[in-house]
Amino acid sequence: MGTIPCFLCGAELTVRTDKNGKHYLICNPCGSQHFIRRKQGMERLADLGHYFYQQKAELAARMKTLFRLQALLQEIETLKKEIRRLGVEAGIIFRDEEKLRARDALQKRVDFLLAELERRAEGSD
Repeated sequence: MGTIPCFLCGAELTVRTDKNGKHYLICNPCGSQHFIRRKQGMERLADLGHYFYQQKAELAARMKTLFRLQALLQEIETLKKEIRRLGVEAGIIFRDEEKLRARDALQKRVDFLLAELERRAEGSD
């Protein structure tokens, strides 16, 4: 049957069964206890457990996508900082060509990552 969240504090509750086959839940963080004694309640609890299980899988998939997007954004931000640093270190009058080339290469990587971000936003993952 899996787990469901506590309606008071949101902690994960595991459905337990007593010696008579009746279901109950105990929330350790907030101390609430929930007893389900009738057949209709047990069926609804099973349905609720399945619903949360399905939602959990969907949420996990969405979180994975979100983490990928956050990683892309973080890499872009880090590269932009490095591009700014190299631009300053390259000098104004006496230009350091190697630093300028490195800056340009990093800018190409940023452009690639932005295009990747756009592709993911359009759903062509």
